[in-house]
Amino acid sequence: MSLDAFFPRLLALAPELLPLIGSLIAILLLARTARWMGLGTEYRRIRDEDHAIRLAEEAECGFGGVAADVDAAGYGAIVRNAAGSMMLVRIHGNRYVARRLDRSFTTRLDRNRLHLVSSEPTFGSVDLDFGDQAGVIASRMRTLA
Repeated sequence: MSLDAFFPRLLALAPELLPLIGSLIAILLLARTARWMGLGTEYRRIRDEDHAIRLAEEAECGFGGVAADVDAAGYGAIVRNAAGSMMLVRIHGNRYVARRLDRSFTTRLDRNRLHLVSSEPTFGSVDLDFGDQAGVIASRMRTLA
């Protein structure tokens, strides 16, 4: 194809290509703006035992957590208080949610992972990797009222 035939065909396609090119440029500008604003760069995790205890206290004033077992990836934690009650704290979207553990939770131990399913449909289930401590944590949960 010669250049003489190329340019008229390109001009004929211009009305169809301009919206596509404009949309691509707009998407790239939006992505650049989101990156500049720092959106989507901070992934929430439960950092350590103290952080998990603080989150449990925020969820239920007066819970008084004394110890916590945090998932290897930081997605969830089980916090215990002095009375022996336990609270599950986990990430839900970009927030933290917490529920007191009781017999309504279905628990399954699979090697180093503990799978917890809430009877509350909106809370859902969580699969936490506690390493060698998973069995110990599961046995503690048998004492829940």
